[in-house]
Amino acid sequence: MPSKTGARCALQAAGQRRLSGNPDEFGLEQDICDVTLWLIEKHRLSRVHVWVDRHYTHVGHQIAGVTVMTSPRHPTRLADAAHHVFLALGYMIKNSGGDTYGHQFCDGHHSRHEIIQGYARIEGALRRWRSS
Repeated sequence: MPSKTGARCALQAAGQRRLSGNPDEFGLEQDICDVTLWLIEKHRLSRVHVWVDRHYTHVGHQIAGVTVMTSPRHPTRLADAAHHVFLALGYMIKNSGGDTYGHQFCDGHHSRHEIIQGYARIEGALRRWRSS
């Protein structure tokens, strides 16, 4: 069921609240949702969690790492795919070894339209990234 902001996913709702005061900022929350939805569709999964770690000093498109978890394990191929997608979306992934925090994950409550839109966005980013 959509929240007061119109988002179905708790992560999207958090992102919409955060961006309401700063509309020029990018949306890490939407990127996490789109990567999650892309992985589910691409690999025919029922559920997946994409964990993005950030250092406390990171801003913008800087992240420390990406972990993908599925039940009962988290295959390396999914983590590698997610890593490539975040690079394609313009993120710099570098873990300096300092303290990190895990960003909230996508709960997967999306409409079919949002799933198709996110999938297409990720496929487009990957095509552009691979061709450059």
